[in-house]
Amino acid sequence: MEFELLEIEKLEWVHMERIRYHFLDNIEDIIEGLNSRLKIKRDWYKQFISTKKNKASDLDMGAERIFHHVYSNIMKHPNSSPIGSDLMYETFDAFIHIDVKTVSESNWGDYKGKIAVQPNQTSYPLGRFGLSPNLPEFYCTTFERNGRSFKKPALTYFVYILHRHASPEIYSILLISMPNGRLYSVYGDRILQAGKTKNSVRYAFKEEPRFVLLSASQNTRFRVEFLLKNKRYDQETLIGIPENRYRIPVWVER
Repeated sequence: MEFELLEIEKLEWVHMERIRYHFLDNIEDIIEGLNSRLKIKRDWYKQFISTKKNKASDLDMGAERIFHHVYSNIMKHPNSSPIGSDLMYETFDAFIHIDVKTVSESNWGDYKGKIAVQPNQTSYPLGRFGLSPNLPEFYCTTFERNGRSFKKPALTYFVYILHRHASPEIYSILLISMPNGRLYSVYGDRILQAGKTKNSVRYAFKEEPRFVLLSASQNTRFRVEFLLKNKRYDQETLIGIPENRYRIPVWVER
């Protein structure tokens, strides 16, 4: 069997809580790890900047290493599938895809409230942009619940870091849940925007930052949260969502 739409959102929310919990439980180690590149900046910066046309994110590759270290300690079953996000884990009831994305201030406005998505990172229909998602909505592996067998859904998350180039300053770290493709009837194409290049797409989470079905039956639940927010910047400046529309949860502000 496959889950009803509301049940998919419940699973997305539960695993989002799990990802958030382990981030917050390890936040000091994560920040220290993200800043570790600066201790040896003089050994890599000249070579890095010589290959870039602007101040691209110098955290792009390194951040993946830090989060792999953190989540490998608590998600015990990484999966070796060649199709998937940077971090892919199997749990007893789902396949978790976590992609770590970083943006420096030079591209801040270009990515405000939206995030670049590759077909290997999502099961959400991308036909409007001439693309097909490479992840299945449900995998063939099953688990048992209340005497019934269910296929495990593909759940997609992003850890999204906005930072100052070659600096310890972090403007925000977001945790974002992108809907499973089966939820297209709920979210449609309004959460998708064209990317910077042909055949590229962005998940415009600012267009609908809530778990729509969960929020209708319970208190408002959000698909985007500030794991870390710089208190010198307001929400709208960082992600383009006015606070008088939605007040996005902030877990750590400093």
